[in-house]
Amino acid sequence: MTTDNLDTPSVTELVEAAEEITDLPARFRLDGRRYVVLGGGRGMGRHTSHSLAQLGARVVVVDSEQERADAVAAEIGDAAVARVVDATNDKEMSAFATDIGSIDGVVDVIGIARYEALLDVSEADWMWEHDIVLRHAWLAVRHFGRRLAQQGRGTLTFVASVSGLSSAPGHGAYGVFKAGLVSLVRTAAVELGPSGVRVNAVAPGFVLTPRMADVLDEAQLENSRAGAPLTRLTTPSDIAAGITFLVSDLAAAITGQTLVIDAGATSSYPYRMGGSDSSPADE
Repeated sequence: MTTDNLDTPSVTELVEAAEEITDLPARFRLDGRRYVVLGGGRGMGRHTSHSLAQLGARVVVVDSEQERADAVAAEIGDAAVARVVDATNDKEMSAFATDIGSIDGVVDVIGIARYEALLDVSEADWMWEHDIVLRHAWLAVRHFGRRLAQQGRGTLTFVASVSGLSSAPGHGAYGVFKAGLVSLVRTAAVELGPSGVRVNAVAPGFVLTPRMADVLDEAQLENSRAGAPLTRLTTPSDIAAGITFLVSDLAAAITGQTLVIDAGATSSYPYRMGGSDSSPADE
């Protein structure tokens, strides 16, 4: 008789354990945890930083500009600190990941869209979009993924886009690199899963940020609202709620997934967002 499997639960024991009713509110709480929010100084990053803190987490608000990071950290209070890091710089990200101390996860909200047809995108614009959409995400996986894997736990959560899941004229490099981000999430989830690290993303459609309010007129905003089955505009708080769910223990069995948050817009045809048919915008 071998004793190799004496500590391994039987199928019956596993089923019995699975039948236990869990405390769902407790699984949503983030008390005692610490998260890094890349791009936390404005928009969806600001709302995500607040959401994490409201559920009990301590937050490191990271932005490329000190003033923005400081402002959000001050809004949150003692549960937050501000840091300035160029998330597209390998050396800075490496040093940051080394010096930050113990963390439970990273949320990467960085991304800016430039809409231009593929045939019109210059090499400089192509590389700029690569860096601002995909490079920082790869660096987050590279440096923080390694650290979390060594801990044997943690989450990496990214902001993709509906532009990376379906195509539209004029989305050029932005859509290509958001699609790459979705693939990065899947690959990282497969590679880091055995170490206890979960990797997911949310994919917003049109999000009503101050930036979007500045570039779209009332008619375009109304077209976006009317084009969604829920006949409403998606807000930064909606995106933050999805991110918070994915980092919590409520999503303990979820990895490698991209959660679409767009008020149902991509479920309808024609697809109308951002002011015209088939023209999504998320940041």
